[in-house]
Amino acid sequence: MIHAKGQNLVINEIMSNNERTIKDQDSDFVDWIELYNNSDSSINLLGFFLSDDYNNLGKWVFPEITISPHEFLIIFASGKNITETSELHTNFKISLSGEEIFLSNSFGIMISQVAEIDLAIDETYGRFPDASPNWIKINTPSPKQSNNTSNRLIFSHTEGFFDSSFYLKISSLLVDTIYYTLDGSLPTDTSHIFIDSIFIQDVSSSANILSEIPTSPEQHLIWFHAFQKPSGLIHKGVVLRCASYNKGIRTSKVYTKSFFVGNNVLDKYSLPVISLVTDKNNFFNADTGIYVPGVHYNETDPINTGNYFQRGEYWERLLHIEYFDTNGNIGFAQNAGVRIHGGATRHAAQKSLRLYARREYGTQHFNYQLLPQKDVSQYKRFILRSSMSGGTMIRDDIAQDISMNLNIESQNSLPVIVFINGEYWGVHTIKDRIDERYIEYTYNIDKDSVEFKGWSNPDYENLMNFIEFNDLSDNTNYDYVKEQIDINNFIDYYISEIFFANYDWPANNVKCWRVKNNGRWRWVLYDLDFSFFEEDYNMFSHLTNNDSTITWPNSLSSTFLFRSLMKNKLFSNQFSSRYIDILNSDFCIENMVKVSDKIVNLYKAELSSHINRWGYPLNFQDDVDKVFSFLNNRTGFEVQNISDFFDIDLAVNDFCSFDSLFSEKLVVYPNPNSGIFYIYNNSLDICNGFIDIINVCGTFVFNSNNFLLNPKESKYFDFSYLPSNLYFLRVNDKVYKILIIK
Repeated sequence: MIHAKGQNLVINEIMSNNERTIKDQDSDFVDWIELYNNSDSSINLLGFFLSDDYNNLGKWVFPEITISPHEFLIIFASGKNITETSELHTNFKISLSGEEIFLSNSFGIMISQVAEIDLAIDETYGRFPDASPNWIKINTPSPKQSNNTSNRLIFSHTEGFFDSSFYLKISSLLVDTIYYTLDGSLPTDTSHIFIDSIFIQDVSSSANILSEIPTSPEQHLIWFHAFQKPSGLIHKGVVLRCASYNKGIRTSKVYTKSFFVGNNVLDKYSLPVISLVTDKNNFFNADTGIYVPGVHYNETDPINTGNYFQRGEYWERLLHIEYFDTNGNIGFAQNAGVRIHGGATRHAAQKSLRLYARREYGTQHFNYQLLPQKDVSQYKRFILRSSMSGGTMIRDDIAQDISMNLNIESQNSLPVIVFINGEYWGVHTIKDRIDERYIEYTYNIDKDSVEFKGWSNPDYENLMNFIEFNDLSDNTNYDYVKEQIDINNFIDYYISEIFFANYDWPANNVKCWRVKNNGRWRWVLYDLDFSFFEEDYNMFSHLTNNDSTITWPNSLSSTFLFRSLMKNKLFSNQFSSRYIDILNSDFCIENMVKVSDKIVNLYKAELSSHINRWGYPLNFQDDVDKVFSFLNNRTGFEVQNISDFFDIDLAVNDFCSFDSLFSEKLVVYPNPNSGIFYIYNNSLDICNGFIDIINVCGTFVFNSNNFLLNPKESKYFDFSYLPSNLYFLRVNDKVYKILIIK
């Protein structure tokens, strides 16, 4: 293929990830290619070609259109293949990861090309200056305009962690003046002028500033930890924001970079680090700050007033977020919106924050795997949850993780360290935001097809009315309810809430959703901060309250559904059987302790710095001991509660314990069960021979002489047809007791 050189028509700029730069005539943000006529004559493009395939340079052909001297022309690479209007669209798109683009003349001779390049969202690759052989990534795209006014700043050091001080140098592709700030505010042409370099050093010995500002009322607040100043100097980093200006007009994007300096500085932090940078007025101004009591605080109602109780778009603020992994590598950095998140916890000193990715802020998504438990790398929003939620820092995390494999939606989590404008803000926990988008990426269901139960969902209210006026002990009525409610999900959800003794429920902290119109309602495990307090607390009594004078935590309306379903024997039997299964599997003490240990160890390394910052938790180890005591003793109390409530005979010794699970060569689990169980070979020997099941009258109800179980293998058995009773399982000469309950 002949490649013509020195042509006056060139590909001047391309964009392969257009989220907000320019729309086509259908209001779609699509890829685009810009041509530039670098000559003094008009060029007729009839018969010219564009392609993304070197072996097929004639992939898309231009109609008759003229590009004037020194004019720019945009062609959308949308795949729409439009040539009959004033707006041109190719029949191909540009790969997000980049690919070569070729321009050929009407003789099929290639006259311009672009190398394969991976571009960030709304970043372009263009010639600088126009029509030159020099290509650069451009942060301020210029479709249909010259690239010569799009400045780019070059930094001698990337953002991140440094063991020693250094001089940061910044160069400009143009001769425009660089202005910068070090306090989180946006740079203007009245900010500090960058001359030669900035000395970046450890600033932890400098005075605390933002952390001295009260973020909650001075008086003690019920349940929540009130504000107190740090007990000493806190960790700090340098936050630099800079941009170039020419005659009062900004010519580059605003760059935001966080630097953390100190001897072995990365060793200080065992968790990922998030740096939030914003104008301090966005958080701490009395009129506009979302993080302070401010003008909306009323001292006669300290529990429910304050700027942090304001909601909606008007109280969303712009910030810049940088995420660093535990190796100090930058995960993502972008502008985002932020609001205060939560209910009553808003008046605690440390707030929960809700982060929003929006097109108008520059990037439509957070393109990063925020939670290691989920194979999801694109989020519209997420939560940085505060540790000050009435219980320990870990209660909700532990309950969620223990319940992770049950048939319920739950919130995954990851503790991180947060800095605000360079000041250490303590441990927060990244959490899923439970909404339609969460369902979309969890189940691949379009968010517009999902609805959550609001205060007055007519379909949900109709279902409650049906239950109120139709006796659910009648299986026909119960069958109708099962068509509206995912009973298996409902049972697992209620078992979790019951076992963890979530006192702030069910009159509060309830979320359920369905696919619109014909889906069944499903419940989401959500906010278990008020769990793990009383290991002997009887949640069955809690859930069967029928006292109309009680409004919280178990109002009459909130216990109505459970009380109604319990009238049905099929539901009651399924509930008790499932609870027993879970006590022997996911809620087995060994499993719960293993999960809890992992979570506690994640937080432990950061406790000293976090407590220095907030004076909270008052005694983390005491809180941990209480949680572990609860987990070790709760099963015994629940066995008794199940026995009493369902009028069945259970013994604590029949349930697995911390030191007994898998101690035998063969293990039957779960036990008790509903007739469905596994036999696990916990040895390195092959087990073969015969297997019998005998009822209490000595009658054989099952016999097989062909039992074979390889080392570390499980075998599934389904005897759900057997009636509830005690049975004896004999494998060769070993006898096991099995309790079947339905």
